[in-house]
Amino acid sequence: MIVYQNSSFNMGTRFNLLLPGIENSEGDVLFSSCDRELNRLENMLSCFNPDSDISQINENAFSRPVEINNELLDILTECLKYSEMTQGAFDISLGKFIDHWNEQAKVEDIKKLKGGTGTDKILIDRNNKTVRFTTPHVKINLGGYGKGYALQKVQDLLKADGVTSAFISFGESSVSCIGKHPHGDYWPVGIQNFYQKDKSIATINLLNQSVSTSGNMEVNNHLMHPRTGIPRKEYYLNMP
Repeated sequence: MIVYQNSSFNMGTRFNLLLPGIENSEGDVLFSSCDRELNRLENMLSCFNPDSDISQINENAFSRPVEINNELLDILTECLKYSEMTQGAFDISLGKFIDHWNEQAKVEDIKKLKGGTGTDKILIDRNNKTVRFTTPHVKINLGGYGKGYALQKVQDLLKADGVTSAFISFGESSVSCIGKHPHGDYWPVGIQNFYQKDKSIATINLLNQSVSTSGNMEVNNHLMHPRTGIPRKEYYLNMP
């Protein structure tokens, strides 16, 4: 069976697309469409792009309400809903904590920011389509949402073009599958064992499903404790 495969660098990681039964000419068209969509989303959602919509919000939303488009309005509203559902465990307001850890800040520096973050400090006005912050310590980082949203948008594009089988991967940590594996009833996805990288600790069988993973094994600030902003267990367990 022919299999189309291509990759590009988008949203800070490697995007891979595998399309069984698709010729190169058709695959190139589909891939280009996905690539354009990912670039569009990065220009809207990435806090690392100084010209993105999110960066403009982070720059200005404490001093004034910032107008946003309907798509971003829905995204931020959904993120605040997830924060409420998880009692604050999912928190998009911790961007400055992440920046501090990337700069190897001390725990004392992090403590100074406590109380100034939290999704309750992000105010959305759906009638006027604006967002503002109530403290200067909020910085939106959609790292826990953006790639999953992008995977869904790519999947929607492919399905609209009649694709019935596909494997979509972002950095191998977030994957989405359409239909069945061409030689099976599902797509088997292994979770890597970081202590034995040639082995998997588990295999998940996906059928029209997605899965995303993250951890603190190699990069300490992938997972933040939402009430302290401390990513490493040995720190936040001893904090008041």
